[in-house]
Amino acid sequence: MANAALSAPLHLVPDPIAYHAPQEAPLRLTRRGKFVLIAMPIFLASVGVLMILGLFLSPAKASADVPLGVEAVSVTVIEGDTLWGLAREFAPQLDPREAVRQITEINNLEGSVLFPGTEIYVPSAR
Repeated sequence: MANAALSAPLHLVPDPIAYHAPQEAPLRLTRRGKFVLIAMPIFLASVGVLMILGLFLSPAKASADVPLGVEAVSVTVIEGDTLWGLAREFAPQLDPREAVRQITEINNLEGSVLFPGTEIYVPSAR
């Protein structure tokens, strides 16, 4: 049994100072890789700068001016009513063409057809 201890295999640990790891090859980029590596950060930075500039330099959406309102009355459309007839009846002081334009604008009408029972706003005489 004494011989068994002497015959055990030896595990040698290499000297860490003398051991050199294999060197990896340097990173090599293709022309496309160099373009992506350089151009992509520049592109992203410029987009960010333009977004920030746009945020601070865009014209204000709100106006300081108080819009002039139009006095209007609510009218329920009956069979046979037309924009022209309503304009002449409720806004005689205005040119009928201007009154029709205002009625169309106030009520967001896309055409000149009025349906009975619909409630619209018509500019009134002041």
